[in-house]
Amino acid sequence: MRPVLLLLVVLSAGAFIFALIAPGLFPVPWYAQVALVLVAMAISISQVRLSDASEKQRALHHVAGRQPLADTEFGREFFPPEQAEVASKLRSIMSRHIPVDLSRLHPDDRIVEDIRMDALDSMSTVEFILEVEKEFGISIPDAAAEKMRTLRDATDYVSQTKQGLAA
Repeated sequence: MRPVLLLLVVLSAGAFIFALIAPGLFPVPWYAQVALVLVAMAISISQVRLSDASEKQRALHHVAGRQPLADTEFGREFFPPEQAEVASKLRSIMSRHIPVDLSRLHPDDRIVEDIRMDALDSMSTVEFILEVEKEFGISIPDAAAEKMRTLRDATDYVSQTKQGLAA
């Protein structure tokens, strides 16, 4: 968390706590307490929005300058024919769980560090794994999910697991 954001969150929390305990310590009118709470909430909400916008910009900056590809082109461009369809579906699934245009995604971009999937939506990584399991009819243990750092890692795992089920 950025220091400025942390400071503002702490100040907002302090204002909220002051509004709760002030009646016992200081004669503060009820409308001043309500105003303090509303200001604290407004500051917190605006900082969360600024942080989200900043994370989105970081992700977009990471993929800037690359040629945009449709999901099927992505699979054909970066993966062997036997993995192309899996890669295309995985990128399509990922795009439903992250508010960033993934048309310029490279399969070796790190999902958390480069694309900021967890920072943009804290539940998105879990939802992504659950949808992958449902789409491909497989189970992904937590240990395997933790090793999926890139879309290439996810494609390799899903492809190998599907081959194991078919054999």
